Amino acid sequence: MKEIYAAFKRGDVPAIMQHLSDDLQGFGIVSEQKLIPWQIQISKKQDVPKFFQAVAEAADFIRYEPRDFAAGGDYVYCTISSDATFKRNHKKLIVDNVMHRFKFKNGKVVEWRGTEDTARTSAAYNAAAA
Repeated sequence: MKEIYAAFKRGDVPAIMQHLSDDLQGFGIVSEQKLIPWQIQISKKQDVPKFFQAVAEAADFIRYEPRDFAAGGDYVYCTISSDATFKRNHKKLIVDNVMHRFKFKNGKVVEWRGTEDTARTSAAYNAAAA
């Protein structure tokens, strides 16, 4: 998992893709509706780059820190803290302790779910430029 996060920090989507199973079951931020571009639900490996493209087009991450890891069965969990600035309005969003959940099968990721305060993230993303 640390290799996946290191690749994310570098913007190296092909390296991330190497860790995903061809039998991907799901990938995305948990959200009832699409409030911001990267809140998309993906079920096919070949569509995963769309998520990273949406993130890269919308935000610059100044800080991105995977911190606490825990595992149980096929699942690995990680807390994330980050600082990002939205490109459209230059609003900064600081988050602590969002959760990522990975499900592994045969050493590859078959599912990834991320959490975020969707209302807070959406408010910052959609705020008027300063």
